[in-house]
Amino acid sequence: MPTPQTYAPAKQFVGVAVESTQGTPVGMTATVLVDEMKPKDNPQFLDDKSWRGSMGTDAFAKIAGVKSAEVELGGPAYGDGIGYFLRNILGDMAYTGTSTGTGGTTLAASAAAGATSISCAATISAGTIVQIGTGATAEVFTTGTPSGSGPYTIPLATPAGGLAFAHASAQAVQPVTGPYTQAYSLLNSGSGQPVSHTLTHMLGPTATSGARQYPGFCCSELGLKWNAESELLTWSAKGTSWPSVVLGSAPISNPSTVLPVASWRMLLGIGGPASGGTLINTVTDGELTIKRELNPYYTVTGTQTPYIIQRGGLSVEGKLNFVAADESPLLYMLNNTQPQLQLLLDNGLTGNNKVAFQVDCQIAAFTESEPDGSKSAVEYGNSFSALFNTTNAGGSGGYSPIKVSVTNNVPAGTY
Repeated sequence: MPTPQTYAPAKQFVGVAVESTQGTPVGMTATVLVDEMKPKDNPQFLDDKSWRGSMGTDAFAKIAGVKSAEVELGGPAYGDGIGYFLRNILGDMAYTGTSTGTGGTTLAASAAAGATSISCAATISAGTIVQIGTGATAEVFTTGTPSGSGPYTIPLATPAGGLAFAHASAQAVQPVTGPYTQAYSLLNSGSGQPVSHTLTHMLGPTATSGARQYPGFCCSELGLKWNAESELLTWSAKGTSWPSVVLGSAPISNPSTVLPVASWRMLLGIGGPASGGTLINTVTDGELTIKRELNPYYTVTGTQTPYIIQRGGLSVEGKLNFVAADESPLLYMLNNTQPQLQLLLDNGLTGNNKVAFQVDCQIAAFTESEPDGSKSAVEYGNSFSALFNTTNAGGSGGYSPIKVSVTNNVPAGTY
């Protein structure tokens, strides 16, 4: 009798990597710590139901059609891992660091988006991590070997690809270190298409490597959930990819040492920031969901895979459950006040160990408020939609209904 061959689900893991070309798979560059991964290949079949003089009304043949895959995954929210999916669904990303306090200079000339070097009033040593600009167009690079005698040409060595945003002359160029903060908003420039990612799923049964890849992954939904009493901050995502392909060699799991954060640490503000008079102390739990329209396009190019998975419009909605100190949750809806909403959550650590999440919805329209008198204290269950505004927009301009900022010690070019 042959020896049984089985595979233990406990050994599975998921990897991720940014793609240069949507749908072209790349090897994983990071392990995404999840407790759920549900991939599903979706080949289409075309039925031949032509009459043949027989009592058949079903298909006489099934012809292979186009292919795609659907993926659902999620788990605790890790400060160094969720950025892949925030950038995937939103697209616009500003990168800031912590100033070293020395060595700063300014741009001696304007710099165009895509430029791989900058002109500075003072020189900067090779290998220096610098932040160019501030606010929504801030970005971080490691410099190459400078040249010139003033102004100085400073190559932008990493990340590759050059500047994401244009920068005016005299903008600050400041050496920085970790922790870093990535601020994600809706991408409105160019084609409006965020980056795509290859997901690698090490499950076991696949020959040779034990893993399949899902290239071209695009998020259609990204959710956050929290419960002060009983949960970590968690996330979930679903989306569409090219059909899975076999990975040639076995991937290696390299999990982060960063830990998730308990929901009780969260601060929530309504009508202003999560501090002072707009800090709300009565929310017990809630959720927030970012949704994105997706449409795979197939063209007559002799291939079953998509030509592109096109991202369309974006929306944001959420739910909050309140212990009723007064009728404020109901009045948000009845009076249509559409207040600012801010969520803050950090791990309580400092320096490079600091992990923080900040969610900003400048205009939150509460559309439902349901009183609940069946428990030991009166509660209200509220639903809201985040409206488009310029305050939450990023460096690509336009409007965005949300800005999500994550602080961690992840170097630029990772996401």
